[in-house]
Amino acid sequence: MNRSEAKSLGVEVLERSYGKWWLMLLDGLCYLALCALTIINSNLALTLLVFVFGVYRGVMGALYLISALIIRHKYGSSVNFSIGRGIFDLVICAIFLLVPNLIVSFFIFIIGIWAIITGIFLLIISGNSEGFGKMMKIVIGIALIAFGIYAFIDPMGPAGFFMVIIGIVLGIMGIFLVIQAIEMKKNYAQIKREEKGYDDYKVE
Repeated sequence: MNRSEAKSLGVEVLERSYGKWWLMLLDGLCYLALCALTIINSNLALTLLVFVFGVYRGVMGALYLISALIIRHKYGSSVNFSIGRGIFDLVICAIFLLVPNLIVSFFIFIIGIWAIITGIFLLIISGNSEGFGKMMKIVIGIALIAFGIYAFIDPMGPAGFFMVIIGIVLGIMGIFLVIQAIEMKKNYAQIKREEKGYDDYKVE
């Protein structure tokens, strides 16, 4: 697979967001951990979930910034998108930790908006994919949009049931990010082998 084919799988879009494949993998694993936490203990207080999510986004935001600065210093690459994402995550972290009661009041709506935006994003990048990857992005995107709409229609549903739904959504996103991270790593390895082959080739 050459560079243009790798980009056609949507890797370039996610690369701009994460910078490194292992950051995407870590993000996906964190989503899966939050999924397990919410499903195992569906009666978990929403305030605690807000706190955990705030700390989690803060850690990821710091990692995005550190990784972006290292990449810019080492390779001179443009990392403005990654830096912006890191700053955004730190702002989200501050809001979640400093005003948790306010966040709890609007948490369902925030999750709904997040699900709809993420679903739309997946539908957009699915146009650059093929086969099973395209179908998976479309299905997950539609599911997230449907969940976001449901959050607005019935925000006061049973707390335990809603926590399980949140866990399922986080799990879906975690699985998607883990699969995409592995795919990105394979694409990077292939591109690196091809570039090394060009370097080894000499015209006599």
